[in-house]
Amino acid sequence: MQKPDLHQLIQERLLIIDGAMGTQIQNMEIPDSAWEGNEGCNELLNVTLPDGIRKIHEAYLKAGADIVKTNTFGAIPWVLDDYDISERTYELARAGAQLVKEACDTFSTPDKPRFVAGDLGPGTKLPSLGHIKYDEMYDGYCKAAEGLIDGGADLFLLETCQDPLQIKAALHACQDTAEKKGRKIPIMVSVTIELAGSMLIGTDARTIAVIMEPFDILSLGFNCGTGPEQVEKHVKTLSEIWPKPISVHANAGLPQNRGGFTFYPMGPKEFTEQQKKFAEYNGVSLLGGCCGTTPQHIKALSDALKGVKPKPPTGSQPKSLASLFETRELIQNPPPFLVGERSNATGSKAFRELLLAEDYEGTLSVAQQQVRYGAHGIDLSVGFAGRDESKDMEIIASLYSQKITLPLMLDSTQTKALETGLKQVGGKPILNSVNLEDGIEKFNTVCQLAKRYGTSLVCLTIDEIGMAKDKARKVEVAERIYQLATKEHGLDPEDLVFDLLTFTVGSGEEEYQTAAIETIEAIREFHRMHPEVGFVLGISNISFGLDKHAREYLNSVFLHHCVQAGLTMAIVNVKNTIPLHKMSEEDIKVCEDLLF
Repeated sequence: MQKPDLHQLIQERLLIIDGAMGTQIQNMEIPDSAWEGNEGCNELLNVTLPDGIRKIHEAYLKAGADIVKTNTFGAIPWVLDDYDISERTYELARAGAQLVKEACDTFSTPDKPRFVAGDLGPGTKLPSLGHIKYDEMYDGYCKAAEGLIDGGADLFLLETCQDPLQIKAALHACQDTAEKKGRKIPIMVSVTIELAGSMLIGTDARTIAVIMEPFDILSLGFNCGTGPEQVEKHVKTLSEIWPKPISVHANAGLPQNRGGFTFYPMGPKEFTEQQKKFAEYNGVSLLGGCCGTTPQHIKALSDALKGVKPKPPTGSQPKSLASLFETRELIQNPPPFLVGERSNATGSKAFRELLLAEDYEGTLSVAQQQVRYGAHGIDLSVGFAGRDESKDMEIIASLYSQKITLPLMLDSTQTKALETGLKQVGGKPILNSVNLEDGIEKFNTVCQLAKRYGTSLVCLTIDEIGMAKDKARKVEVAERIYQLATKEHGLDPEDLVFDLLTFTVGSGEEEYQTAAIETIEAIREFHRMHPEVGFVLGISNISFGLDKHAREYLNSVFLHHCVQAGLTMAIVNVKNTIPLHKMSEEDIKVCEDLLF
C-alpha cells in the first residue's frame, strides 16, 4: 500500500506517536539467553527476542498509534561500545525497523496508514563538550540510518536530543544516507528540556528554534525530561516562533523514586487531559508518549483526539544568530550588530601571542573582554603564517562554543578551516566569508558549507578582476553574488550580509580620497535594491595608517554615517567605539572633512 505524504497528512489530522519502549520491556519475561551477557542492551532483543518486541509494537498499533518508533534508541556505535558490540549497529537497526514495518503493514488501512519511525537517541556523549568528535558521531549515525532505511523506516525521529551539535551530526548522517539510497526521508527532531528550562548543554526553546530554522526537517518538538505540565511553556514559546509543525511526546509525569525504582505517576486519563491541551497551540501536529506511557495512555490519547485537525503553524521570529546559550537578531534595534574583532590573529597582538604560545584557554580572556564591552558576536580568525589553521580553529572554536555566550563569526579564507570550525559549533554562526576572487568553484564550496551547516554568510565584493573600489563596481559584484547565492544555492537572502569593502582615507593616495563616499553610497544603493539583506564592514580599515587615538574618532564617525546608509553589522573594537554625543563638534567636523 502506497502511504500518503507525511507533510500533507499532518495538515489534515493530528497524528499519534506511540509510547514508551523501555518500561514495556521491563514488564516482559525475558530469558537470560536473550541478553547474550549484555543485560540492559534493549536493542539486542530485536534479534534475540523479536516476537516479544513485535508484541509491544502491535499493542501500540491496536491502541491507535499512527507513528511507531523502532527499538533502536541506542543502536549507535558509541552506545553499543559499552557492550563491545558496536560492529552490530547496522544489524540491530535494520532488525528493529523490520519488526515495526511488519507490524505497520498488518495494521495499515487506506484511511489510517501507519508509519515506521526510525528512532535514534543521542547516546551518552555530547560533542559540544568534547566527549566525541563530530565526524565519529556522523559516521556512527550513518551506519544506524542505513540499517533503519534498509529495514523499512518511513521517517527518522531524532529524539531526547541534548546538544544541538549532536542534532546536526545526526541530521547530516540521515540526509546523506537517504540521498545515497535515492530516497528522501522526513526527519523529526525532538529535544529534551530539563526542569531548569534548557537542554542539558544549556540551550533553551527559543535558541534551538533559531539553530534548527535553516534545516529541512518535518517537525521540531519535545520529549522526555519532564511531564506535560512542565513542557507546556516551551510548547507555547515554540508555537509563537517556529514556522513548521511541532511534536510533543512527554513522560507520564515527573519521574519519582519508589523503593529504588523509577515510577511515573500519571495515569492514562490525566496524561491525556494534559497532552490534548497542546492541540490548542498553532503548529502542534504530532502528539504521543515517552517514559512511563503505555498502550493504555496512547489509546486514551488517540480516542480523545480522533478527527482533530491541527492548527497550522504561524510562528515567526527575526533572522538571528545563536550560540548554544542565546540568540542575537541579525538586524539589531538600534543597529548595528557589533562583532568584536579582537579574537583575530592578524589584527590583535594579544590574541596572536596567546595563539603562538598555544595558550588556547588564554584566548578565552580576549573574547570575554569583548563580551563585557557589549559585543553582540565574536569574530574568530586564527589564520597565521606557519601554523596549522585547521588545528587552531578546531581547538579554539570548540572552546569558544562551550564557554562564550555570544554567537560566533568563523573567519577564514580556507574552506577546510571553515568546515573544521563548523563541526565544533552547535549554535548558528555566520561565515566570513565568500567572494568570487578565486572563481566559482571556491565560491560554491563556501555557499554549500553555509547551506549544509545552517549559517548566515558574509559576502565580500571581490571578483576575478579584484576588489570593487567604486560604487558602481561594488553594487555590480554584490548583485552577482546575491543572484548566485540565492538562485544557485538556495540561501535565504535574509541570511546574507554584504561587505562592500572600504579602504583607508589616511594613505594620502588620490585613488582612495573618496573611499568612504564610495562605500557609504554603495551601501545606500544596494540597500534600496535588496532591503532584505544585511551589510557589514571592518570599520577600522577606513583609518589604517593613522594615529591610534585619531583612528578611534574617525572609525566612530564613519560607523555613524554607514549605519545611516543601511549598515546593519560592524566588525569593531567595541571598547574603543565612541558615541557621537561624546565627541565635540570640532572633532566630528575634522573626521567628516577627511571622510567626505
